[in-house]
Amino acid sequence: MSIEYLVEKYNKLVYRICYDMLGSSLDAQDITQEVYLSLYLNFERYKDLVENDIKNIICKIALNKCKDVLKSKARKLQNLTNDDLICLENYEADNNIEEEIYLKDRSKYLSKIVNELKEPYNDILRKYYLEELSLDEIADLRNTSKATIKMQIHRGKSILKEKLKESGGGTYYDE
Repeated sequence: MSIEYLVEKYNKLVYRICYDMLGSSLDAQDITQEVYLSLYLNFERYKDLVENDIKNIICKIALNKCKDVLKSKARKLQNLTNDDLICLENYEADNNIEEEIYLKDRSKYLSKIVNELKEPYNDILRKYYLEELSLDEIADLRNTSKATIKMQIHRGKSILKEKLKESGGGTYYDE
């Protein structure tokens, strides 16, 4: 009986045990890998056992590794002071993490679309929207008038709006 055979046969079982105990897909995947690593490192001890005994050992290893993870998480939470908990609650109250992720994603998406525009629109819109420079600052950088920059931003916005509609990203455009 090979380690490959055991991994293939019991992988779903081990993952299910880990997922049921930990409640996290990522943790379950990590622990599943650790179980088979542990089995591999000690395989010489188990190679003479029957398959059912090895299955029981694999399940025990999985349970023990999950318990270790849960104890570790509990220890980390116990070590938090009241000040830590207050800081964490204040951070959660002051910061909408979902909104931060949305805004980062939106910024990346807009940056990608803006970079696809032709000159001068890509440069001007990048400076105006992404770098948040004022009209005066952009006009100074480009050695042109504020009115020209304003017109190029207006035209660039129209082109950008069309590109966003074409790519299905119209929801990212607020203005």
